[in-house]
Amino acid sequence: MQQPEQRGRVLVVAGKEAGDALMERLTASGYHCAAAERESGLEAAADSLQPEVVLLSATAKRAAELLESLRRVERLQRVPVLVDLGKARSAEAFKRLAVDDWIRGADEVVPRLEAALRAGRMRDREERVRMRMGMLLEITQAATSSLELEEILRIAVDKVGRVTGTDRCSVVLVEGSHARTGRVVATQEDPSLVQLDIEVARYPELRRALETREPVLIEEAQRDPLMAEVRTSLVPLGVKSILVQPLICQDDLLGALFLRMSRMDASFGRDEQEFTQAVAGVLANSIRNARLHTAVKKKREDLELAYVERYHELLEANRRLKELNRLKDEIIAVVSHDLRAPLQVLLGHGRLLLEGPLESQQKQSAEAMIRQGKKILGLVESLLEKGKGEAARLSIEPRVLDVAQLCRDAVNELEILAAERGVALRADCPDSLMLIGDEVKLHEVLQNLITNAIHHARDAGEVVVSTRRLARPDGDAAKVCVQDDGVGIPQDELHLVFDRYRHGGKGTGLGLAICKEFVELHGGEIWAESPPEHGCLFVFTLPLAQEAPRNPRPVIAATSVSEQPRVLVVEDEPEIAAVLSEVLRSKYRVEVARDGAEGLARARAQRPDLVVMDVFLPKLDGLDAAMALKSSSDTAHIPVILLSAHQGVAEKVRSLNLGAVDYMSKPFNAVELLNRTERALKLRQGEREQQERDKSAPTLQRRTGSDPATGLHDRRGLLLRLEQELARSRRYHRALSLAVLRPDRPVEPVPGNIADVMRKRVRHPDAISHLGAGVFVVVLPECNAEAARNVISRLLPDVERATDTEYRSAVADVSQDSDPVEKLLEKLGAPPPEAA
Repeated sequence: MQQPEQRGRVLVVAGKEAGDALMERLTASGYHCAAAERESGLEAAADSLQPEVVLLSATAKRAAELLESLRRVERLQRVPVLVDLGKARSAEAFKRLAVDDWIRGADEVVPRLEAALRAGRMRDREERVRMRMGMLLEITQAATSSLELEEILRIAVDKVGRVTGTDRCSVVLVEGSHARTGRVVATQEDPSLVQLDIEVARYPELRRALETREPVLIEEAQRDPLMAEVRTSLVPLGVKSILVQPLICQDDLLGALFLRMSRMDASFGRDEQEFTQAVAGVLANSIRNARLHTAVKKKREDLELAYVERYHELLEANRRLKELNRLKDEIIAVVSHDLRAPLQVLLGHGRLLLEGPLESQQKQSAEAMIRQGKKILGLVESLLEKGKGEAARLSIEPRVLDVAQLCRDAVNELEILAAERGVALRADCPDSLMLIGDEVKLHEVLQNLITNAIHHARDAGEVVVSTRRLARPDGDAAKVCVQDDGVGIPQDELHLVFDRYRHGGKGTGLGLAICKEFVELHGGEIWAESPPEHGCLFVFTLPLAQEAPRNPRPVIAATSVSEQPRVLVVEDEPEIAAVLSEVLRSKYRVEVARDGAEGLARARAQRPDLVVMDVFLPKLDGLDAAMALKSSSDTAHIPVILLSAHQGVAEKVRSLNLGAVDYMSKPFNAVELLNRTERALKLRQGEREQQERDKSAPTLQRRTGSDPATGLHDRRGLLLRLEQELARSRRYHRALSLAVLRPDRPVEPVPGNIADVMRKRVRHPDAISHLGAGVFVVVLPECNAEAARNVISRLLPDVERATDTEYRSAVADVSQDSDPVEKLLEKLGAPPPEAA
């Protein structure tokens, strides 16, 4: 005979006679039954039996009342209800009841109950599976969204305990397979037990799971032999079943998931074991990742600490080297001065002796004295140059010179060398090109390039040196070309010829590398090309000197203090600032700022007529401050004179290219300072008059390449700059990105501060242009498409807020695109010239 639990538990709700008959039949069929005649007995019967199905036998009216009472009992709300129609004459009244099934005869009782039990059990199983999968998904999401291990484990033990119905669910971590101790890092039963160290030997089930790396299931803890040694401690706790699931990730034993259950009617079934195993896999992976993260973080901190210590060591070593270098410079300066001064006296008196009447022997003695004196003087000069070292090579002594005349002079000097090799050397330099540079170094550049060209020209060939003016949005430049008709250089080696450590081919040892250094020292560029016909072409560009506007009106003499021009002095050394102020106050109103940041802020707030600023300033370098002034439409008109105590540094040319109108070296002459200040103010007065003329003739302003509404490049300025950047990116194989920003509707008028808004989000080398109606183009040199998109994504919200218009953007890397610049703009959605 089947056990009752194998068939199911049935609650019979009926009168005494009908209930007794149904109870007898169901008990004989193997069901475990309980009966209730009235509503008052339903809850007690449900608590004691925990039925899986309710069998209701009554009249239709009485069945409706009993059914309503059944649904009020919480334990019976989801239990299926079957109605025994019995001997009812009509089933229509019963069919209006919200029940799960009807039994029409005695022979249908068992089959209908079996069907209801199977459906209910399947529904319960699906619900439990759905709950387990949901809990596992929540645990997985927590594990993959955070590296906070304690939070992940706390969520996991809570979910596992709710699914399995355990009294305790804990995570124990160990270090290695043979660890003697473990640490409880999360527990469901008592949060105070977290971070509790335990001895593995005191928990035989945990010890076996860690040793075998297999799950350990204790179904009856009071009778299992494994638990014999700890049974006395388990009896007071009433522990029935225990499940220990090892935590293993990539063969590393990390700990175990420990579950304990005390209810006598519950156990860890197959579903609970599979669920626990899945959770253990997720937790093991999270624990391993957290440990790796901790190890990497500690390693990074150790490396950062070592880096800081090494950095301080290098700073100290650098300080000592600077001190030694300073002492060396002082020694060389003293020695060179103390030697050169007496030598100059000796040589001067020696020349006087030679000019007088001397006997033959006396004349020979005087000549010998002069020769040896010159030899010693040469040694002193050599000592001084070697003492300067790299600084001597990388310093310049600028002055205004004509690069075209310099080219003609270099050609005249090397004509003899060209004639010896049978090569025709000529200069094609018709126009005067004035720039600020070091004549000696530029002469060396030309000599290296021309000599190199003569050496590689073909027999009876020709070398041509030519110059021309190159129009650029940021100021015109001189373009110098040295071309020969030799075998040329392979296209893939053109960018390598200036490498200091490559020789052979068109290289001349360090000559071309030095040429590159000298040209870049002047703010120019140099490159090599391979013309399609034959030979090789070396090209370098140099920025031309800024020309003053024609016919500038002199500044009207000030009649009162309030009418005097305002000059802002930015100098960090108090003594020099005092001298500058004292000299300039004789003719101008003077204010002083102590660092670059303060000077920039005062210039923006007060708009002085002139800024006199040191190059080397704290907080903000003088060159960066000058660049910031020239980058803003509000301060771009303010002339800047830069000062430096370093004789011949590269900033002399760089500062002029950044927009400074003049450059002076310290110590300076008071008269010279006043003269240069007056000249700078005259330049400013001329620019104001030019701007007034531009207002009455807007087409003249547009021809300069600047958009009058925004101060940005217009289409002409954009095309010139884009062609320049495209040539540079193709020569040096560097990235160049182009971005077009188009509004959803035309923006008229464009906000006056849009230039400042946009420049805050881009780098100094980036160029911005306005093509009209709110369409902007951004040129981003040495920036790939991905990085350019990031820049534009940060820029767009600012532009949209400033214009109150939504924008669309198109970005592309155009460095390898061979299309004309207008075609590139068209591809990215820029309006054609006629539309602009």
